[in-house]
Amino acid sequence: MVWGSSLTSWIVLIYLKNKKSKNNTDTDIFKLGKYFFDKKGMTLSLNKEFTELSGKESDLLFLLYSNENKTLKREYILQEIWGDEGSYIGRALDVFISKLRKKLEADSSIKIVNIRGVGYKMVIK
Repeated sequence: MVWGSSLTSWIVLIYLKNKKSKNNTDTDIFKLGKYFFDKKGMTLSLNKEFTELSGKESDLLFLLYSNENKTLKREYILQEIWGDEGSYIGRALDVFISKLRKKLEADSSIKIVNIRGVGYKMVIK
């Protein structure tokens, strides 16, 4: 009898885990101003037009979006997105910010603001 109840517990646990993961599939799509940002699909869509994002662009955009209106230090962003990939990545951050700004330029309510000497923050009006 103990084996049966243990087996039932495992079946219930597996069912709940699968149900939870199926319910979370839509949470990879976020409203970002006028855009829809699909983190998993690495795309931005606006008026049925899709813009592809690289993996790093998608990760960076999600980091900024999830910390909307908060200033993130450069060092924190670099560590979160690039980890320990070397010292050259400091300039790469600026390039990726520039790319994201260009991809988001159709919506003037979204700004990625440079906080001089500190880092960046995303502001959505």
